[in-house]
Amino acid sequence: MMSTVITELIGLHRRELMRDRRYFWFALLFPFGMMAIFLALSAFIPKTAGAPDFAQLVTPMALFLAVTSMALTVTSGSLAGMRSKGTLRLLGTTPVGRGRLVLTHMAVRILMCAAQAVALLAVAVVAAGLDPARIPALLGVTLLGMTMFGALGYLIGGRVSSPDAASNICTLIQLFTLFLSGLAFPFALMPEAVVRVLALLPTTFFADLLLSQMPGGTPYHPVWLAIVVVTATALLVGAAAVKLFKWDQREGR
Repeated sequence: MMSTVITELIGLHRRELMRDRRYFWFALLFPFGMMAIFLALSAFIPKTAGAPDFAQLVTPMALFLAVTSMALTVTSGSLAGMRSKGTLRLLGTTPVGRGRLVLTHMAVRILMCAAQAVALLAVAVVAAGLDPARIPALLGVTLLGMTMFGALGYLIGGRVSSPDAASNICTLIQLFTLFLSGLAFPFALMPEAVVRVLALLPTTFFADLLLSQMPGGTPYHPVWLAIVVVTATALLVGAAAVKLFKWDQREGR
């Protein structure tokens, strides 16, 4: 009986995820579009000494976008929408329970992100020369990043009342962290004083983990430190998300 309930909840969240086509298709296709752009840049921009190698940024950037799209944009807006409609409050009073509701909501996002990451890595092997031996480590890093950004998505979605506002906030965070993590805009092109500040952001540590798997990647931090920081950030933000989560629109007023 319990397994049937969980299966039904996963199916419910999957249909809900795909129903909002604005955010679902953006989250699904945006990483592939950006990958294509960076592959084109790599092919047409002449390689010069000291210049960034865009071929080394294609795979990390695409995975970064996949993680942030699924963990932020299509997570926070969904939660805010369910709360604004009273769905969270209603289901929380049924035998389904709040815990299973959130865990199955999270499971769908993780499965979708994992499937998307596998597809992106397959494209990277064919078009970007990615070594297939790097795939297991990159999948592990992707799932670790999903925990950190997912916690942030639940923190925002658990507090913001409007689904559009929650999704828009997360989209801004996604683009901000992408361009300031050393991926879309390499640190080699920035002033050293700016780099020292940006290097302190937890999102930069996640980007470092992705870059560490590239043959010519130049992560700013050692791998062990990046793992510690990303894991600690996920735990701290996750604890805040649980503490501040609103099940009803009227909570906290």
